[in-house]
Amino acid sequence: MYFDALTLAAVADELRQRVLGGRIQRVWLPTAQSIALELYAHHRRHYLFASAHPQHARVHLVARKPSRGVALPTPLLLLLRKYVQGGRLVALEQPALERLLLLSIVKDMRPRNYDVVARVGDRTEDTNADLAEDANMCLAPPTEADLFRCELIIEPMERRSNILLVNDANVIMDSVKRVTPAMSQRVVLPQQPYVFPPAQDKRDPRSATAAGITALLAAGPPQTVLAKALVQTYRGVSPQAAREVAQRACGNAQITLSDALATGETAAATLAACLRALYQPLDTGVWEPSLVHGPPDAPDLPQAYAPYRITHLPSPAPQPSISAALEAFYQPREELADHSQRRIALEQRLAEVAARLRHQLQQIEHELMQLPDPEQLRWEGEMIYAFLHEITAGQTTLAIEGRTIQLDPTLTPVAAAQHRFRSYQKIRSGTERLHKRRSQTALRLAGLEQIQALLGAATERDQIDQLLLEAEEQGYLPPASSKQQQAIRKRVSRRRPLRVVSSDGFDIFVGRSATQNAEVTFKIGRPDDLWLHVRTIAGAHVIIQRGGRDVPERTLLEAASLAAYFSQARHEQHVDVEIARRKLVRKITGAPPGLVTYRAEQLVRVSPHPPW
Repeated sequence: MYFDALTLAAVADELRQRVLGGRIQRVWLPTAQSIALELYAHHRRHYLFASAHPQHARVHLVARKPSRGVALPTPLLLLLRKYVQGGRLVALEQPALERLLLLSIVKDMRPRNYDVVARVGDRTEDTNADLAEDANMCLAPPTEADLFRCELIIEPMERRSNILLVNDANVIMDSVKRVTPAMSQRVVLPQQPYVFPPAQDKRDPRSATAAGITALLAAGPPQTVLAKALVQTYRGVSPQAAREVAQRACGNAQITLSDALATGETAAATLAACLRALYQPLDTGVWEPSLVHGPPDAPDLPQAYAPYRITHLPSPAPQPSISAALEAFYQPREELADHSQRRIALEQRLAEVAARLRHQLQQIEHELMQLPDPEQLRWEGEMIYAFLHEITAGQTTLAIEGRTIQLDPTLTPVAAAQHRFRSYQKIRSGTERLHKRRSQTALRLAGLEQIQALLGAATERDQIDQLLLEAEEQGYLPPASSKQQQAIRKRVSRRRPLRVVSSDGFDIFVGRSATQNAEVTFKIGRPDDLWLHVRTIAGAHVIIQRGGRDVPERTLLEAASLAAYFSQARHEQHVDVEIARRKLVRKITGAPPGLVTYRAEQLVRVSPHPPW
């Protein structure tokens, strides 16, 4: 999807109507690549969001206050707080057909007395933000020397997107992304002059003519798609806008140059008229924002947006404003991206812990291999006692049954035997401790692999947070602050195992965390219910509630496919899934939640399938 020049023009018109002249009350960073401004204009608060994300770059108003996602202030944020917060948005400009928005800000740098306090009952509440206007009125009019002028420049250009703070001398103060000479000829660094992005050497679509379109249709390769040719020829025309023009003029968004030329002499004139009409709101300011919702299998993920009525996609829905359309389009996508980033970050942390546990197992195995055989020491002690009468003073060896025992001539035979028995007990105790440590470490690793397997299939924030909380509770990760844990625990406490109804009407329950695995198996499952798990691989526990009925093969395969999907083998083509009666499943004493032993009664081979 393209945040094109036409969309930016619609946003600019909306900002002029709603926030121009407003006071910037707060500035913060929702993400490392975005900023948010709270503006007070026309007796109400507005929230402006700007992003330099490589796929989701944009600027628009949002209905709700964006949350702050960057804990430590960056140099740019400190500058914004100093020179932008408290200032006034006095001008707003978009160069014609460019994806470039300049917000001109003026701030009175004189110190102010904002200690305006309203008393409510016996409480005192700071009302600086709302009563800043009253505080300003108490000051004399500022001189030019009291004012600081700067521009907040937003460049929503996909991978080249950026947000910059530039002073009145056209010098960059800082930016979201810094670009060095080694990265690009257009340098973006503090204390460097700001240079506009190079303008495209293309025609203006607002002055498109039939002659120009005719030349375009005749010059290009016949099989070239008309929309692509329009993008290459006219400035500020995005692929979506070009498809819209082709649809309106020719009835086919994917029509080729040869087919368009074959439609007749009026085709060029119609195309030119449609192209000019699409960009007419730049002069009239009359926009028709629309949004195309997603397909039936993903209705919450809109397919497209535009500042005009979309005709080349089915069922466009009118929107109250271009900002509303943009927010509806990008919010679910950013949530998905945020969930993916959270999952990847957690996966990396858990992978480091798993590597440490595997290293510990290797060390324990190495120590076990280095220990002498305690039974050899015990046998030698017993043989020395048995042949005390044959051992003479100063003897260094004792041959028994073809085996040789080395003797220390400085020790008596009794002392040598007792030394071997003490060593035997010491090595035996050490071996038992190492075996116990090995068992405990192996169980911890198995519990961690279970969390890792379920994390790979987590698609919702609550699932990811629940697995994070379990990793902290089980000691794999250090616990977060108490407030963070309380917030996560409160949100995920209501999460229950996934419930799916099979094609035959059987209830299937799937654990999507370690504690849910234990709940599915030992709380939801009854002794005669069927329990499924991927063979020898970490993953979800699945229960088919029988209710005294025989389970058809179709239901078995559906449940097995779910078990395969919620496991480490979800990307395999075929997976072996074991089926057992629930009464044959037992908890492992001292193991993390969800680790069990069982006796399988059946094995099926299926392909992993998600429940949606």
